Amino acid sequence: MKNSFCLKSILSICLCVLGIQTFAQFTIRPDDHFWRKRIVNRLILDEKINRPLVRHESEWYADDGQYAEKDGLIASLINGVKQGKYLAYHPDDWEKGMNYDELVARMKEFDQAMTGEDDWGEADTFEEIEGFEPTGEAKEEAAEEWVFEPAFDEAPLPQPENQPEAPYEIDLAPYEQVVHMVEDRIFDKNRSSMLYNIAFFEVVWVDPSGVLPEKVLARFKWKDVEDQLAQTRWKNRFNDAYAHSLKDAFVMRMFHSFIIDVGGEPVNSLLEAERRRQEMVEFEHNLWSY
Repeated sequence: MKNSFCLKSILSICLCVLGIQTFAQFTIRPDDHFWRKRIVNRLILDEKINRPLVRHESEWYADDGQYAEKDGLIASLINGVKQGKYLAYHPDDWEKGMNYDELVARMKEFDQAMTGEDDWGEADTFEEIEGFEPTGEAKEEAAEEWVFEPAFDEAPLPQPENQPEAPYEIDLAPYEQVVHMVEDRIFDKNRSSMLYNIAFFEVVWVDPSGVLPEKVLARFKWKDVEDQLAQTRWKNRFNDAYAHSLKDAFVMRMFHSFIIDVGGEPVNSLLEAERRRQEMVEFEHNLWSY
């Protein structure tokens, strides 16, 4: 009985180790790539299983000391740029690295778009709307200047000189809705297994009002942020004694996502995403012969 129990324990440990090895990040020679596809996964961070990725830790746990970052994925990535550990990259150009000031400037642009100060290329006046011709009276009314005339003379209020600008406070809420994880799925002919190598993350800005389209704030290379994620806490909300780093959470696939692109071909629905996922599972299974 004891031997049987020990054997089962050993088998469980072996399967666990093999599972982690399957999902671990490996450097694989291109000559050993039997099959490879670049996959774009979309993580909805409001899903229950994904909430630990952006959980902000309570002040009651501030003295733990095991993890330097405790406010989730987005805060950790931005703090790493702020501390000068790595650069963020512009979503349209991998050659354009962004330091913390440039990243904050881009975040301010998104805030201006949300408040209406920046319309992202929309028409400024009715004259620019295609197919609309204003009348002569409308043009005259639009050209009139409004002048405010006070009812009585008022002394101008004193204006403070050299008033320092208030520090910009980052609101992480619009960035903690969606994250894209881009990875290469590689079948290594030496290991005879499918490996999941994460390439980079895309932090996505989502308009809280739901009016403006999503915009990618920045990209972060996995190799750059790997150590930072190893210092970021992933917490089990059911058990304080069971915690991982975000690096472990991504390596062990402790999240839910769906596919939005396979090898440069966009996926347009959840049904198609599930079909493409199942196709890759069956493809891997059919590579084996019994």
